[in-house]
Amino acid sequence: MAKSGRPAKPQRDLLTIWLEAWRLWLFGALLGALLGFATYQLFPPPYRAQATVVVDHNLEEAWPAAEDRELFQFLGRETERLEELAWSDTVLAVVSEAGGINLGELRSGYLQLSHPSDGGWHFYALSQQPALAQTLASHWAESFVAAARAAVAVTPEMQILRAQLNSEAQKADPDLARLRELKEELAYLAEHTKGISPYVELYTAQLADVPTGRATGQGLHLFVGSLVGALLAPLWLTLAPRRPA
Repeated sequence: MAKSGRPAKPQRDLLTIWLEAWRLWLFGALLGALLGFATYQLFPPPYRAQATVVVDHNLEEAWPAAEDRELFQFLGRETERLEELAWSDTVLAVVSEAGGINLGELRSGYLQLSHPSDGGWHFYALSQQPALAQTLASHWAESFVAAARAAVAVTPEMQILRAQLNSEAQKADPDLARLRELKEELAYLAEHTKGISPYVELYTAQLADVPTGRATGQGLHLFVGSLVGALLAPLWLTLAPRRPA
């Protein structure tokens, strides 16, 4: 007669083990937050100053009777030119002289540029010294605006084409073929003309009192630390040898 044995306990799956170890999750999150706080205190992030330049391309005046596709092409081309100008040696030389930092270092980590195509362009400067960060950001924005205004290119041919295009578009029955021809000529000249569009308006903002603060806040360090600590808990449970149930 076969001996009746005790039924074997079903082995718990990994998900069950994770859910039952909620205390370990909380402990990992708390420990991670403490490590994040210690890291922030021992190795604080640099200060970041922000200067703002407002850029208005005046698309309707620069490109009359244009379709959306043509406006986007014009806006992208002018934005690329302005961005290249912002990082040019001419602009950064002023910043370098004001902060006593060479151009290579400025491009490699001291300066950051964030901008939409049209609107507020934010010129950021990073430094362990808040006063230096403010100096770099404000001089960068001022130098950019001065260089952009000096680089404006006005060509009589483009002005004549714009006037003809605007005149043709305002007719009750415009000649579509003539409109297309004028747009193509204007697009060709705009692409091959060096310099900034005369319709772009730039002016600085927040230069007198440049906002300055840590590049990353303490709250972010606490959140990342707690998240990493909480995620390490299930990893430890997965890799640790499990005792039979």
